[in-house]
Amino acid sequence: LKQGFAGNVMADHNEFKQFEGMNAVDRMMAVTKLAWNECMSGEYNDANACENLIDQELAAMNLSFPVDTVIIYTRTPESPTSNAWVIPLGDDGLCEGKYGDGRIWYDFEWCVDDTSSPLKDSYLIKKSKKLLPASKWSIWKMEENAKSNFCSYDSSNPYNNGGYYRRRLAEEDWTERKLQFRDPPDDFKRWLLSDIDQWRLEADKHVGGDFETRCSGYGEIDKMVKQVWENFSPDEGCQRLPELNCLGLSAIDTCKMIKEIVRYPNDKKQNIECFAQYQPSSPKHQQIIEDLISIGQTPKTKVVIIANATTKKVLSEPIMKGPLAQVMAK
Repeated sequence: LKQGFAGNVMADHNEFKQFEGMNAVDRMMAVTKLAWNECMSGEYNDANACENLIDQELAAMNLSFPVDTVIIYTRTPESPTSNAWVIPLGDDGLCEGKYGDGRIWYDFEWCVDDTSSPLKDSYLIKKSKKLLPASKWSIWKMEENAKSNFCSYDSSNPYNNGGYYRRRLAEEDWTERKLQFRDPPDDFKRWLLSDIDQWRLEADKHVGGDFETRCSGYGEIDKMVKQVWENFSPDEGCQRLPELNCLGLSAIDTCKMIKEIVRYPNDKKQNIECFAQYQPSSPKHQQIIEDLISIGQTPKTKVVIIANATTKKVLSEPIMKGPLAQVMAK
């Protein structure tokens, strides 16, 4: 029955012969529905209706492996992950911004009740980042890079002054001194970058999503320092956060820039959090799957439904993705 059905959908005899030579799983996937265009219009252009349709059809396929159906809603200020600042990465693992020009911005207003102190309660700090963890792949890449002491600044680097400047200079000193200096003075650079090696060693504590250790150039670091200096004046109340330029910075250095600027929690007792991800068309997504399989952490096969959080309308065609979602080349 499977072969007869496959023969009806294959373009020609050669294609069907190629199908015959596949293993059982690949053969099943070649004749299995992998996209649900029905969800883009009509009665199924609703997240829940689309999910029900996909679940019913997946059950009817009688697959030999599990497939999860996941609804991802667009973020709103009320979303549990609304405190995440997204860091879009290029294929080289460096930040390139949403449109490739390095520009990044936070989507909502940041409302601050109190600027007297950063968040210190360990429970609230963990809760703030709980839904935005570093991926298994990111943690594995960090461990691999740590073996070669990747990107660590050496003692000749003028910015590497240990914790001395962190202890010596309080943040309120800089708010006052900004009135005196147009450009960041050298001791501000030392203060800001004195713990950058530690940040890189503990990147998974600061950045969520998919990322890997990459080296920002000294020129990009200088631009990062300048942007922190120019925006280093937190205010109470609700405000739009500044648009930043991350072009050429690593995910962790971009995150440090963001967190040094947005130092105080919002009125929900959440820190600003960083979430890195490769662009949707990046070949990195396939590499991540292959890497995870190689280390025995095979990811689940999923059908992801992207929907508007307000209208529940499906925004893009749901497609099955994962290590088993392979279609024969047409």
